[in-house]
Amino acid sequence: MVNENPHLFLKNNFFLQFLMTDRFRIYRHITAFVSLLLFFLITKEWGAYEGFFDHLDWLERWLIITMAFYLNIYVLIPRLLFRGKLVTYTFSLIGILFACQVITYYLNAVVWRAYMISESLKKAITLPIPTLFIFSLLSLIPFIMLSTLIKIFQVWVKNSERIQELERQATESELQALRSQIQPHFLFNMLNSINTLLYIDTEKASYSISKLSDFLRHLIYQSHQEQVFLTSELRFLSDYLSLEAMRRDDFTYELTYSEKNIQGIQIPPNTLLILAENAVKHSMDALAPSYIYIQCEAKEGFLLFSVRNSVPSQPNPKHKCSGIGLPNLSRRLELLYGEYFSLSQERLLQEYIVTLALPL
Repeated sequence: MVNENPHLFLKNNFFLQFLMTDRFRIYRHITAFVSLLLFFLITKEWGAYEGFFDHLDWLERWLIITMAFYLNIYVLIPRLLFRGKLVTYTFSLIGILFACQVITYYLNAVVWRAYMISESLKKAITLPIPTLFIFSLLSLIPFIMLSTLIKIFQVWVKNSERIQELERQATESELQALRSQIQPHFLFNMLNSINTLLYIDTEKASYSISKLSDFLRHLIYQSHQEQVFLTSELRFLSDYLSLEAMRRDDFTYELTYSEKNIQGIQIPPNTLLILAENAVKHSMDALAPSYIYIQCEAKEGFLLFSVRNSVPSQPNPKHKCSGIGLPNLSRRLELLYGEYFSLSQERLLQEYIVTLALPL
């Protein structure tokens, strides 16, 4: 398909894979723990407390912030914020932050105060409690915001992938429905052709039945593939037109292409068949010669397919309605290629031209 997957960047980016996927979960937590430890080791004012208590200081801050970080990301956000309980989430977060401030203040200002030797820390601890709480809160907020952003981003990516998967499944279902409309339409035409030949030429009818067997094999084994080789489709198309020539008088056809020019090109199955069917249907003329000229070439990054057919001087009233062929094909190509294809029709006085351009 031409449309790019919007999540290919995620799949090809190791950093985002590490941040998002379950297989890196343990390593992600280890990295978070180690990063926080390094942060507090680097930013710590060494010698603020006597002996062993100088280590308890930064370990306490590391544990407090880690606890707030994980409570927010695994409890508050999924159970409250993502369930629309914004007020409850806000007050719960405030409560956790307040509890963290109380624990920090109690340990530093009460339990470990006697072991405090840093003059700047002694001066800071004498500030009013609300001021101390505000400074401590400001140090916590960046970590809380980081945990919130990480969780929201993870959920957004998972939801986006789920929506994309549902859209992909819906597109495939619609494509299958369109194909199920195309194939009976084609078989109906072929059976009518064979039925006509049975009364005209039994040998040709037998040959047609043999060819129909090949057509069914093509439809069964290739129509449900996403892509088939263009050369195979063109050979199939040539057989179809040759059978049409057998049952119609004064009918000529020409299929022009260079096999070297289109070697290795793949297209959605039955794309060209629908255009040929449309030309066959609208070129039938019991009073005058009819023709279908088909040209296929790869040029400037596009596969160009042109179908020209004669138009009867007295149009068949049964063919006034376009049927499901071209609208069906247009919808199918829209699902597959988005806006990167063109299907145009031109009605002249004695000729009808359909041109299809597909990106390579």
